[in-house]
This record gives sequence, C-alpha cells and structure tokens, in this order.
Amino acid sequence: LRDFAKTHDKLVVKSGYFEGKLLSQEDVQKLADLESREVLLAKAAGAMKASMSKAAAVFAAPLSKTARTVDALRAKQEAA
Repeated sequence: LRDFAKTHDKLVVKSGYFEGKLLSQEDVQKLADLESREVLLAKAAGAMKASMSKAAAVFAAPLSKTARTVDALRAKQEAA
C-alpha cells in the first residue's frame, strides 16, 4: 500500500487499525517503515551468532593462554 501511495498522489492514509487499536497517521507510517519479518529475524539471528562467537572466544582464551605459556616455558628450558 505504501509503494502504491508513492506513485498515486491521491491516496493518502489518514489513520489505521491494527490489533484492535486505532492508529494515527504517524503510527501507520512507523508501522510501514518496519522491515519485513524475515529481515528482522535474520538480524536477530546474526546478533545472537555474534554474541555466541564472542562468548566462545572469551571461554577459550584462558586455555590458549595457558598452552602458550607452557610452550614458552618448554622453549626456555630447552634453550637453557
């Protein structure tokens, strides 16, 4: 409807009705500007994946640091 209204000047949305509530023209515009459900779900999934990757890196860091420390000590003992 929004795309049709862009090309047809005579169509003007003055209000709307959504889930039992009357919407003002401004509310209808905000609702029309929302991205599609699929896009919002994809963004949420991407945000969760990024958070999980960061958490995995945080949990793995102490293990890798310990391994590097052990390797450095081993190299130091071999050099001595």
